[in-house]
Amino acid sequence: SIYHQVVFTQNLLINSNLLLFTNYMNTTSDFYSLVENTDPKPEKGTFKSSNHSIAVGYRKGYKLEFVNQDKFCVFLNGNLDAFMIIDGHGYFANKLAQICQDSLFEFVLGISQAQDEFVQNFEKEFEEIFEDINRRINSKEEKNYGNYDPYLSGVAVTICIRIKNYIYTANVGNVLGILFCNDKLMPSKFNITELTFNDSNFSEDLVNNFDNFEKEIQAQNELPVDSLIKPEKINTEIRRIYEHGGEIRKLLGEVKSRIFVKGKYFPGLINTRSLGDHIGKGIGILFEPHISKCRLGRGQKYFLLMCSDGIGNVCNITKLVNLVQRNDQLLLESVTSILGESRGMYRTHSYTPDMTIIIKEFKL
Repeated sequence: SIYHQVVFTQNLLINSNLLLFTNYMNTTSDFYSLVENTDPKPEKGTFKSSNHSIAVGYRKGYKLEFVNQDKFCVFLNGNLDAFMIIDGHGYFANKLAQICQDSLFEFVLGISQAQDEFVQNFEKEFEEIFEDINRRINSKEEKNYGNYDPYLSGVAVTICIRIKNYIYTANVGNVLGILFCNDKLMPSKFNITELTFNDSNFSEDLVNNFDNFEKEIQAQNELPVDSLIKPEKINTEIRRIYEHGGEIRKLLGEVKSRIFVKGKYFPGLINTRSLGDHIGKGIGILFEPHISKCRLGRGQKYFLLMCSDGIGNVCNITKLVNLVQRNDQLLLESVTSILGESRGMYRTHSYTPDMTIIIKEFKL
Protein backbone atom coordinates (compact mmCIF):
# COMPACT_ATOMS: atom_id res chain seq x y z
CA SER A 1 0.00 0.00 0.00
CA ILE A 2 1.48 3.31 -1.08
CA TYR A 3 -0.43 4.88 1.81
CA HIS A 4 1.82 3.15 4.31
CA GLN A 5 4.99 4.21 2.53
CA VAL A 6 3.89 7.85 2.56
CA VAL A 7 2.91 7.81 6.22
CA PHE A 8 6.09 5.92 7.10
CA THR A 9 8.23 8.58 5.39
CA GLN A 10 6.39 11.36 7.18
CA ASN A 11 6.94 9.70 10.57
CA LEU A 12 10.59 8.71 10.30
CA LEU A 13 11.54 11.27 12.92
CA ILE A 14 9.20 9.76 15.54
CA ASN A 15 11.54 6.86 16.11
CA SER A 16 14.58 6.07 14.00
CA ASN A 17 14.19 2.38 14.90
CA LEU A 18 10.85 2.11 13.10
CA LEU A 19 10.56 -0.90 10.79
CA LEU A 20 7.46 -1.76 8.83
CA PHE A 21 6.41 -4.78 6.76
CA THR A 22 3.27 -4.50 4.67
CA ASN A 23 1.71 -5.56 1.36
CA TYR A 24 3.38 -4.50 -1.85
CA MET A 25 1.26 -5.77 -4.76
CA ASN A 26 -1.96 -7.67 -4.21
CA THR A 27 -1.72 -9.47 -7.54
CA THR A 28 1.55 -11.13 -6.50
CA SER A 29 3.07 -12.51 -3.31
CA ASP A 30 5.37 -9.53 -2.71
CA PHE A 31 5.60 -7.29 0.33
CA TYR A 32 7.57 -4.24 1.37
CA SER A 33 10.20 -4.04 4.04
CA LEU A 34 9.97 -0.31 4.59
CA VAL A 35 13.42 0.85 5.55
CA GLU A 36 15.43 3.50 3.79
CA ASN A 37 16.91 2.64 0.39
CA THR A 38 15.41 -0.84 0.11
CA ASP A 39 13.58 -2.52 -2.71
CA PRO A 40 10.41 -4.64 -2.42
CA LYS A 41 11.17 -8.03 -0.90
CA PRO A 42 9.91 -11.42 -2.11
CA GLU A 43 7.07 -13.38 -0.51
CA LYS A 44 9.08 -14.40 2.57
CA GLY A 45 11.45 -12.31 4.67
CA THR A 46 13.24 -12.30 7.99
CA PHE A 47 15.53 -10.00 9.95
CA LYS A 48 17.16 -9.76 13.36
CA SER A 49 16.86 -6.70 15.56
CA SER A 50 17.58 -6.10 19.25
CA ASN A 51 17.66 -9.81 20.09
CA HIS A 52 14.27 -10.29 18.42
CA SER A 53 13.48 -12.01 15.14
CA ILE A 54 10.49 -12.20 12.86
CA ALA A 55 9.44 -14.00 9.70
CA VAL A 56 6.52 -13.28 7.39
CA GLY A 57 4.95 -15.46 4.73
CA TYR A 58 2.41 -14.19 2.22
CA ARG A 59 1.07 -16.28 -0.64
CA LYS A 60 -1.74 -15.65 -3.10
CA GLY A 61 -4.13 -18.55 -3.58
CA TYR A 62 -5.30 -20.16 -6.81
CA LYS A 63 -8.87 -18.95 -7.20
CA LEU A 64 -11.20 -16.86 -9.31
CA GLU A 65 -10.34 -13.56 -7.59
CA PHE A 66 -7.39 -11.89 -9.28
CA VAL A 67 -6.15 -10.07 -6.16
CA ASN A 68 -4.91 -11.37 -2.83
CA GLN A 69 -7.66 -10.66 -0.30
CA ASP A 70 -5.28 -10.97 2.68
CA LYS A 71 -3.48 -7.91 4.01
CA PHE A 72 -0.98 -7.64 6.81
CA CYS A 73 1.22 -5.13 8.58
CA VAL A 74 4.10 -5.51 11.05
CA PHE A 75 5.07 -2.35 12.95
CA LEU A 76 8.24 -2.35 15.07
CA ASN A 77 9.70 0.75 16.71
CA GLY A 78 11.55 -0.60 19.73
CA ASN A 79 9.08 0.28 22.49
CA LEU A 80 5.97 -1.00 20.71
CA ASP A 81 5.37 -3.87 18.32
CA ALA A 82 2.10 -4.28 16.41
CA PHE A 83 1.02 -7.13 14.14
CA MET A 84 -2.14 -7.37 12.11
CA ILE A 85 -3.65 -9.72 9.54
CA ILE A 86 -6.81 -8.76 7.66
CA ASP A 87 -8.64 -11.46 5.69
CA GLY A 88 -11.29 -10.16 3.31
CA HIS A 89 -14.23 -12.08 1.89
CA GLY A 90 -16.82 -11.26 -0.75
CA TYR A 91 -16.65 -9.42 -4.07
CA PHE A 92 -15.25 -6.18 -2.61
CA ALA A 93 -13.01 -7.88 -0.04
CA ASN A 94 -9.80 -6.24 -1.20
CA LYS A 95 -11.14 -2.70 -0.90
CA LEU A 96 -12.63 -3.30 2.54
CA ALA A 97 -9.41 -4.94 3.73
CA GLN A 98 -7.45 -1.88 2.56
CA ILE A 99 -9.72 0.46 4.53
CA CYS A 100 -9.24 -1.72 7.61
CA GLN A 101 -5.47 -1.90 7.16
CA ASP A 102 -5.11 1.86 6.72
CA SER A 103 -7.32 2.61 9.72
CA LEU A 104 -5.46 0.19 12.01
CA PHE A 105 -2.13 1.58 10.85
CA GLU A 106 -3.23 5.10 11.81
CA PHE A 107 -4.44 3.68 15.13
CA VAL A 108 -1.05 2.09 15.87
CA LEU A 109 0.79 5.29 14.97
CA GLY A 110 -1.41 7.13 17.44
CA ILE A 111 -0.91 4.78 20.38
CA SER A 112 2.83 4.60 19.72
CA GLN A 113 2.89 8.18 20.99
CA ALA A 114 0.40 7.61 23.82
CA GLN A 115 1.23 4.15 25.15
CA ASP A 116 0.29 4.77 28.78
CA GLU A 117 -3.18 5.92 27.81
CA PHE A 118 -3.69 2.82 25.66
CA VAL A 119 -2.50 0.46 28.41
CA GLN A 120 -4.96 1.97 30.88
CA ASN A 121 -7.92 1.84 28.47
CA PHE A 122 -7.01 -0.85 25.92
CA GLU A 123 -10.47 -2.46 25.88
CA LYS A 124 -12.19 0.85 25.18
CA GLU A 125 -9.56 1.80 22.58
CA PHE A 126 -10.01 -1.49 20.71
CA GLU A 127 -13.81 -1.24 20.82
CA GLU A 128 -13.74 2.31 19.48
CA ILE A 129 -11.38 1.63 16.57
CA PHE A 130 -13.37 -1.43 15.45
CA GLU A 131 -16.57 0.60 15.63
CA ASP A 132 -14.93 3.43 13.65
CA ILE A 133 -13.71 1.04 10.94
CA ASN A 134 -17.13 -0.57 10.60
CA ARG A 135 -18.75 2.87 10.39
CA ARG A 136 -16.21 3.97 7.80
CA ILE A 137 -16.77 0.85 5.68
CA ASN A 138 -20.51 1.45 5.69
CA SER A 139 -20.42 5.23 5.22
CA LYS A 140 -22.01 6.60 2.05
CA GLU A 141 -19.03 8.86 1.32
CA GLU A 142 -16.50 6.03 1.57
CA LYS A 143 -18.62 3.70 -0.57
CA ASN A 144 -19.00 6.33 -3.29
CA TYR A 145 -15.29 7.17 -3.20
CA GLY A 146 -14.14 3.55 -3.28
CA ASN A 147 -16.90 2.35 -5.60
CA TYR A 148 -17.82 -0.68 -3.49
CA ASP A 149 -20.78 -2.15 -1.60
CA PRO A 150 -20.28 -3.84 1.82
CA TYR A 151 -23.69 -5.54 1.67
CA LEU A 152 -22.19 -9.00 1.05
CA SER A 153 -18.49 -8.28 1.66
CA GLY A 154 -16.49 -7.97 4.86
CA VAL A 155 -13.23 -8.68 6.68
CA ALA A 156 -11.94 -10.80 9.53
CA VAL A 157 -9.08 -9.17 11.41
CA THR A 158 -6.70 -9.81 14.29
CA ILE A 159 -4.37 -7.19 15.75
CA CYS A 160 -1.78 -7.90 18.46
CA ILE A 161 0.10 -5.09 20.18
CA ARG A 162 3.09 -5.66 22.47
CA ILE A 163 3.96 -2.97 24.99
CA LYS A 164 6.65 -3.93 27.51
CA ASN A 165 5.86 -7.47 28.68
CA TYR A 166 2.16 -7.57 27.72
CA ILE A 167 0.41 -8.47 24.48
CA TYR A 168 -2.99 -6.90 23.85
CA THR A 169 -5.17 -8.60 21.23
CA ALA A 170 -8.45 -7.81 19.49
CA ASN A 171 -10.12 -9.89 16.79
CA VAL A 172 -13.27 -10.52 14.82
CA GLY A 173 -13.51 -13.60 12.63
CA ASN A 174 -11.12 -16.49 12.29
CA VAL A 175 -7.60 -15.05 11.96
CA LEU A 176 -5.67 -17.13 14.50
CA GLY A 177 -3.35 -15.69 17.12
CA ILE A 178 -1.42 -17.88 19.60
CA LEU A 179 1.48 -17.39 22.00
CA PHE A 180 3.68 -20.28 23.12
CA CYS A 181 6.89 -20.97 25.00
CA ASN A 182 8.84 -23.89 26.49
CA ASP A 183 7.80 -24.98 29.95
CA LYS A 184 10.48 -23.98 32.52
CA LEU A 185 10.38 -27.33 34.30
CA MET A 186 9.95 -29.48 31.18
CA PRO A 187 11.75 -27.81 28.25
CA SER A 188 10.38 -30.37 25.80
CA LYS A 189 6.83 -29.30 26.68
CA PHE A 190 5.13 -26.19 25.29
CA ASN A 191 2.78 -23.85 27.11
CA ILE A 192 0.31 -22.57 24.51
CA THR A 193 -2.12 -19.68 24.90
CA GLU A 194 -4.76 -18.87 22.30
CA LEU A 195 -5.05 -15.08 22.15
CA THR A 196 -7.99 -14.97 19.75
CA PHE A 197 -11.49 -16.41 19.58
CA ASN A 198 -12.44 -18.33 16.43
CA ASP A 199 -15.86 -17.05 15.36
CA SER A 200 -16.18 -19.79 12.73
CA ASN A 201 -15.58 -22.73 15.11
CA PHE A 202 -19.16 -23.97 15.00
CA SER A 203 -21.11 -26.63 13.17
CA GLU A 204 -24.73 -27.47 12.45
CA ASP A 205 -24.50 -30.29 15.01
CA LEU A 206 -23.62 -27.85 17.80
CA VAL A 207 -26.83 -25.87 17.48
CA ASN A 208 -28.71 -28.32 19.72
CA ASN A 209 -25.78 -29.88 21.57
CA PHE A 210 -23.21 -27.74 23.37
CA ASP A 211 -22.35 -30.19 26.16
CA ASN A 212 -19.22 -31.71 24.66
CA PHE A 213 -18.07 -28.69 22.65
CA GLU A 214 -15.02 -27.76 24.76
CA LYS A 215 -13.84 -31.39 24.75
CA GLU A 216 -14.22 -31.52 20.96
CA ILE A 217 -12.14 -28.37 20.52
CA GLN A 218 -9.36 -29.69 22.75
CA ALA A 219 -9.43 -33.02 20.90
CA GLN A 220 -8.47 -31.22 17.70
CA ASN A 221 -5.07 -30.47 19.25
CA GLU A 222 -2.79 -33.07 20.79
CA LEU A 223 -1.15 -30.39 22.95
CA PRO A 224 -3.19 -28.62 25.67
CA VAL A 225 -4.16 -25.07 24.73
CA ASP A 226 -5.11 -22.39 27.25
CA SER A 227 -7.79 -20.12 25.77
CA LEU A 228 -8.01 -16.60 27.18
CA ILE A 229 -11.54 -16.45 25.73
CA LYS A 230 -13.27 -19.68 26.72
CA PRO A 231 -14.51 -21.96 23.90
CA GLU A 232 -18.03 -22.23 25.32
CA LYS A 233 -18.55 -18.60 24.30
CA ILE A 234 -19.55 -19.99 20.89
CA ASN A 235 -22.77 -21.05 22.65
CA THR A 236 -23.64 -17.36 23.12
CA GLU A 237 -22.57 -16.53 19.58
CA ILE A 238 -24.81 -19.18 18.00
CA ARG A 239 -27.81 -18.36 20.19
CA ARG A 240 -27.52 -14.70 19.15
CA ILE A 241 -27.69 -15.68 15.46
CA TYR A 242 -30.93 -17.64 15.99
CA GLU A 243 -32.46 -14.94 18.19
CA HIS A 244 -31.97 -12.44 15.34
CA GLY A 245 -33.60 -14.57 12.64
CA GLY A 246 -30.55 -16.37 11.31
CA GLU A 247 -29.75 -20.06 11.12
CA ILE A 248 -26.73 -22.32 10.65
CA ARG A 249 -26.68 -24.92 7.87
CA LYS A 250 -24.16 -26.97 5.95
CA LEU A 251 -24.66 -26.92 2.19
CA LEU A 252 -24.27 -30.05 0.11
CA GLY A 253 -20.61 -30.69 -0.71
CA GLU A 254 -19.23 -28.22 1.84
CA VAL A 255 -17.19 -29.07 4.92
CA LYS A 256 -18.00 -26.03 7.08
CA SER A 257 -21.41 -24.84 8.22
CA ARG A 258 -22.48 -21.31 7.30
CA ILE A 259 -24.79 -18.61 8.63
CA PHE A 260 -27.88 -17.74 6.60
CA VAL A 261 -31.04 -15.70 6.90
CA LYS A 262 -33.59 -18.28 8.02
CA GLY A 263 -34.98 -20.17 5.04
CA LYS A 264 -32.72 -18.33 2.56
CA TYR A 265 -29.42 -19.06 0.81
CA PHE A 266 -27.63 -15.83 1.72
CA PRO A 267 -25.36 -14.42 3.04
CA GLY A 268 -23.56 -17.74 3.80
CA LEU A 269 -21.09 -16.28 6.30
CA ILE A 270 -18.64 -18.44 8.24
CA ASN A 271 -17.96 -15.95 11.06
CA THR A 272 -20.33 -14.73 13.78
CA ARG A 273 -18.42 -11.42 13.87
CA SER A 274 -16.86 -9.31 11.11
CA LEU A 275 -16.38 -5.78 9.82
CA GLY A 276 -18.64 -4.92 6.89
CA ASP A 277 -21.12 -7.66 5.89
CA HIS A 278 -23.97 -5.19 6.17
CA ILE A 279 -26.68 -7.79 5.56
CA GLY A 280 -25.33 -9.89 8.42
CA LYS A 281 -25.96 -7.19 11.02
CA GLY A 282 -29.66 -7.99 10.81
CA ILE A 283 -29.08 -11.62 11.84
CA GLY A 284 -26.75 -11.01 14.76
CA ILE A 285 -23.34 -10.58 13.10
CA LEU A 286 -21.41 -8.19 15.35
CA PHE A 287 -18.46 -5.88 14.71
CA GLU A 288 -17.44 -5.70 18.40
CA PRO A 289 -14.08 -7.47 18.88
CA HIS A 290 -13.03 -10.22 21.26
CA ILE A 291 -10.29 -8.71 23.46
CA SER A 292 -7.56 -10.34 25.54
CA LYS A 293 -4.42 -9.42 27.47
CA CYS A 294 -1.49 -11.78 28.05
CA ARG A 295 1.65 -11.33 30.15
CA LEU A 296 5.10 -12.37 28.94
CA GLY A 297 7.34 -13.83 31.65
CA ARG A 298 10.86 -12.51 32.08
CA GLY A 299 13.76 -14.68 30.96
CA GLN A 300 11.67 -16.86 28.64
CA LYS A 301 11.59 -17.12 24.86
CA TYR A 302 8.11 -16.73 23.41
CA PHE A 303 6.73 -17.13 19.92
CA LEU A 304 3.75 -15.17 18.64
CA LEU A 305 2.10 -16.86 15.65
CA MET A 306 -0.69 -15.33 13.58
CA CYS A 307 -2.20 -16.76 10.42
CA SER A 308 -5.20 -16.32 8.14
CA ASP A 309 -7.80 -19.05 7.77
CA GLY A 310 -6.16 -20.37 4.61
CA ILE A 311 -3.65 -21.90 7.02
CA GLY A 312 -5.73 -22.19 10.19
CA ASN A 313 -8.46 -24.25 8.50
CA VAL A 314 -6.06 -27.08 7.60
CA CYS A 315 -3.29 -26.87 10.24
CA ASN A 316 -4.34 -27.19 13.86
CA ILE A 317 -2.47 -25.48 16.67
CA THR A 318 -0.44 -28.58 17.50
CA LYS A 319 0.90 -28.87 13.96
CA LEU A 320 1.75 -25.16 13.79
CA VAL A 321 3.64 -25.27 17.11
CA ASN A 322 5.53 -28.43 16.12
CA LEU A 323 6.60 -26.91 12.80
CA VAL A 324 7.96 -23.83 14.58
CA GLN A 325 9.68 -25.99 17.22
CA ARG A 326 11.38 -28.00 14.51
CA ASN A 327 12.96 -24.84 13.03
CA ASP A 328 12.97 -22.45 15.99
CA GLN A 329 16.44 -21.18 15.12
CA LEU A 330 15.32 -20.37 11.56
CA LEU A 331 11.88 -18.80 11.63
CA LEU A 332 11.97 -18.36 7.87
CA GLU A 333 12.17 -22.14 7.53
CA SER A 334 9.15 -22.46 9.82
CA VAL A 335 7.18 -20.10 7.60
CA THR A 336 8.21 -22.02 4.49
CA SER A 337 7.23 -25.34 6.07
CA ILE A 338 3.83 -24.09 7.22
CA LEU A 339 3.02 -22.56 3.83
CA GLY A 340 4.06 -25.81 2.13
CA GLU A 341 2.07 -28.03 4.50
CA SER A 342 -1.01 -25.84 4.11
CA ARG A 343 -0.80 -25.71 0.33
CA GLY A 344 -0.46 -29.50 0.22
CA MET A 345 -3.69 -29.95 2.20
CA TYR A 346 -5.63 -28.31 -0.64
CA ARG A 347 -4.34 -30.58 -3.41
CA THR A 348 -7.72 -32.28 -3.77
CA HIS A 349 -9.53 -28.93 -4.01
CA SER A 350 -10.22 -26.95 -7.16
CA TYR A 351 -8.75 -23.84 -5.55
CA THR A 352 -6.46 -22.77 -2.72
CA PRO A 353 -7.15 -19.73 -0.52
CA ASP A 354 -4.80 -16.85 0.19
CA MET A 355 -2.35 -17.55 3.00
CA THR A 356 -0.60 -15.15 5.37
CA ILE A 357 1.49 -16.00 8.42
CA ILE A 358 3.54 -13.97 10.90
CA ILE A 359 5.91 -15.53 13.46
CA LYS A 360 7.62 -13.25 15.99
CA GLU A 361 10.13 -14.29 18.63
CA PHE A 362 10.26 -12.42 21.95
CA LYS A 363 12.93 -12.78 24.58
CA LEU A 364 12.51 -10.31 27.43
